[in-house]
Amino acid sequence: MNKPQPEHGPRLLQGYSATELEEIAKRCEERRESGFIVTPDSVALFAEALRALARERKSV
Repeated sequence: MNKPQPEHGPRLLQGYSATELEEIAKRCEERRESGFIVTPDSVALFAEALRALARERKSV
């Protein structure tokens, strides 16, 4: 299931651990107004989706 990561460029989503996903969600919320990752009005949904994925990975 784990695919090799590209040497350069963005990491694939499956390459992040649960802890890393939680940290990305936290940074996204902290930088809400800057448009970090997603537009400010999408931050809450995006962060919750990352946290849900992190919870799913922890339960496996």
